[in-house]
Amino acid sequence: MLVRIVLAVLIAFSLGMLVSMFVSAETPVVEQAQETISIFSNPEDVPSPSDTLSDDQIHVMSDRVEIDIAGVIPVVFTDTNSMDPVIDFGTTALELTITDPNELQVGDIVSYVTPRAPGTTVVHRIVEIGEDEEGLYFIFKGDNNPTTDPDRIRADQLQRKVIGLLY
Repeated sequence: MLVRIVLAVLIAFSLGMLVSMFVSAETPVVEQAQETISIFSNPEDVPSPSDTLSDDQIHVMSDRVEIDIAGVIPVVFTDTNSMDPVIDFGTTALELTITDPNELQVGDIVSYVTPRAPGTTVVHRIVEIGEDEEGLYFIFKGDNNPTTDPDRIRADQLQRKVIGLLY
């Protein structure tokens, strides 16, 4: 089991390094809709992610921690600085595949495939959830970026929700 986790972390790290070669640390500036209000005018205003785990799913022992939830994978982040100081180079996150986008909330940190670079994964915080003529959409922002990400992200572009960070 430990070997599989170490192997998964190494693979995730390698993929992350590859992705970082193609993704700039800065997000292009785009015009925002007038009804969108930045919740990041003060760093204290950054919303917290929603709870995914209940206390009875987390078991802390003297030699290990067990999380009783299926489908959690470890991911190691590259050095883009977009989520500093919460997530930085080498931070390991525990991510869970999104099965119901309607359960996501503003403040959740989520990975998604960006439409501007197909195959490239971005991990940012949800700052707005809305609906338009195409259906449900999500607006994301890196905590350390000055503006929101340029696109409305649709449910089929979402990948996983960060449910824990290991430092």
